[in-house]
Amino acid sequence: MKEIDFYQEFSERFTKYLASYLPDKCEIAFSHNKSLDNMIAEVEQSLNCSTNFIDGYIPKLKLDVLFGVKLNSKIHLILIEAKYLKQLALKDYSQLSGYLQVAKGISTGLLLLVVKGKSPNRLSNDFNEIIQLNNLPMDWMQSDKDSNHKFQTGILTYVPGNGINWIETELQGGISNFKQLADKIIKDIST
Repeated sequence: MKEIDFYQEFSERFTKYLASYLPDKCEIAFSHNKSLDNMIAEVEQSLNCSTNFIDGYIPKLKLDVLFGVKLNSKIHLILIEAKYLKQLALKDYSQLSGYLQVAKGISTGLLLLVVKGKSPNRLSNDFNEIIQLNNLPMDWMQSDKDSNHKFQTGILTYVPGNGINWIETELQGGISNFKQLADKIIKDIST
């Protein structure tokens, strides 16, 4: 099996958990395993609303999962990079942060480990050490010649048929639970 086999199951569970932390008037839609432009179009159509990519460049990245949360006719996008491994490594996180640097209309990214069997340590030793020493940037400000792009990341795990767990990254400025994610979404949509 591959991580793609769990996208729908994970997305439905993630939607249910996230919705419980958001105001009732929020709507959530998701798309998976397509290019970013196609996923954005699918989320926009489901939510009957346009994103901030309108008239902007949308990179043709093939991505894992994209969520859209709509509140007050605005959509907040969440990019999820999924891995089906025994452990996450720094290179997996680097891939997520690279996508967010290119997809400038997305300010939230989550690295998801779909847990294979029994994995006692879900992060590689090096990656775990980097997190424990607070050396992993997770709240980013990217400056281009003409603009600034701010994005924030988090890391979570999913056991198929079971629950979603977050890796504690709050000291690095990361998102560490559904409440923090919901607070970020509401704040970003309100500004």
